[in-house]
Amino acid sequence: MKTMAIKITSADILGKERDKPADTKVRLRGNKASRIPEILEASIEVFASEGYAGYSANRVAQAVGIRLSTLQHYFGTREQLLHATIRESYSRYIERYSKLSENKLRTPEARLDALIDDFFDDVLVDATQPKSSVAAFCLDIWTLAERDKGVSELVVEGNKQLCQIWIDLIAAINPTLSAAECTMRGTLIMAHVQGLIVFCRRSGPSVPEREALRRATKGVWRALSNAST
Repeated sequence: MKTMAIKITSADILGKERDKPADTKVRLRGNKASRIPEILEASIEVFASEGYAGYSANRVAQAVGIRLSTLQHYFGTREQLLHATIRESYSRYIERYSKLSENKLRTPEARLDALIDDFFDDVLVDATQPKSSVAAFCLDIWTLAERDKGVSELVVEGNKQLCQIWIDLIAAINPTLSAAECTMRGTLIMAHVQGLIVFCRRSGPSVPEREALRRATKGVWRALSNAST
């Protein structure tokens, strides 16, 4: 009777995974809750770096390290993926700015300063650099919104929610203002936010020193928030 040889390695005993060829990429399975955020994160980065012309579901799948068919299981078309990406990007900033503006441990004026600092440190910090992710993403999305009705609707809704954050904060800073006046001033700040992104991105070395621009912005927005009617 033949004996059966059983080969047991130290890896088997220790419960370790055996070495695989160097060119074999191991991709752990993910569920919907973990995979979708990963896909959207990569999608934001791809759109920011490649622009709309270089954006594709296949390019996003490559960035995540999954098959295109796997990505399409979650987002059936390029348009669905792009729209989800835009919603996710707006959602992040709406949540982030809402937390700063509603922080009751700070005065309303201090919350305004915190929002300005966050905006400068995150959005404008690299606005003059070729690969500015946030600024580039904004400009490409706004350009696309001029031609794509679906994207335009997402941008309008996102801007509306962001603008409401400024409106509510102005109302907290200056409670004597009417709702209409708060809306007008919040809209002016929102317009300045978008204008700063475009200006700093497109002006190159002619942009004033960033810290001086930050201080000036704080002065203007404080004055706008505190001024009487």
